[in-house]
Amino acid sequence: MLIRTLVSCAVLSMAVCGCNGSSGTDLVEATGTVTYNNKPVQGATVTMVGEKGELSNGFTDTAGKFRMTTGGRAGVPVGKAKVGITKVATPAAGAAPAAVKPEDMRKMQMAGGGKAVDLTPKSEIPEKYASPDSSGLTATVGADASKNVFEFPLVD
Repeated sequence: MLIRTLVSCAVLSMAVCGCNGSSGTDLVEATGTVTYNNKPVQGATVTMVGEKGELSNGFTDTAGKFRMTTGGRAGVPVGKAKVGITKVATPAAGAAPAAVKPEDMRKMQMAGGGKAVDLTPKSEIPEKYASPDSSGLTATVGADASKNVFEFPLVD
């Protein structure tokens, strides 16, 4: 489910960027912070979908802070937007082997009761926040950029 959402966002992002990357849409600065259980979320993707379908993205830094862009330009369109936030776990450097040997795969399967090993990336925040359509998160972007500072305190 999470992977489908991420792929859908990526495809939609490419389509919107391709169509609107050089459009005359006025954009205003929008920034904010993402926390999960009162701790900053580093490496999350924040997606805003505007009323006219405009897609904007931002990425959180070590303090959970993000800055939004639309079609490769800084800012977002004025208006209401639905918001989705994703954060997929990434293996530590050197933690994932380049190739798993068949005998190692068999050991992993046996350790899991003979079931296939699930190598799907895991979300580090509740998956309910991934889709802008169903996350329950929204942002109202105004013409005054100084007021476009959004806080997204995520919880279980």
